[in-house]
Amino acid sequence: MSENDPFKSGIRRPYLTMPGATGMPDLKNILSSMPKENEHRFESAGEFIKRLAHRVSKWRENVAEDEVPVVLTFLPTGDVVEVLTIGEDGHSSVVIEGQVDGQDCMFISHQASLQILCYTRKLEEEAEGDDDPKPKRTIGFHVGGEEIEA
Repeated sequence: MSENDPFKSGIRRPYLTMPGATGMPDLKNILSSMPKENEHRFESAGEFIKRLAHRVSKWRENVAEDEVPVVLTFLPTGDVVEVLTIGEDGHSSVVIEGQVDGQDCMFISHQASLQILCYTRKLEEEAEGDDDPKPKRTIGFHVGGEEIEA
């Protein structure tokens, strides 16, 4: 190698080096030895929903007593759906039950095109003489036959 060799100077040196190996590792070989469920686990709708449920649960811990988390998703038409439940529909799709302009709806989408907005809303004041406290509204997350409430 000459002094001006880009591999010697580090400009084109591989980002990952392994002792006793030359060049870059064969990614296809690594992926072929990985079980299929682990290979695609990170990109499944179920994992997306589990992570969203975990985030909303953690977020709820820091929300004021008189507030509740709200999850919205946006339709391609521009309409906004307030999410009541969200579940996996196969490997990469989600099904959402919610409300658009006060009307019940169901929306099915590939997770890659789903846009989610989370915010908080003040709980409605209880009417005078109403001694029964209103339960905090929860959002249902359905993954693999299990329901996670957040």
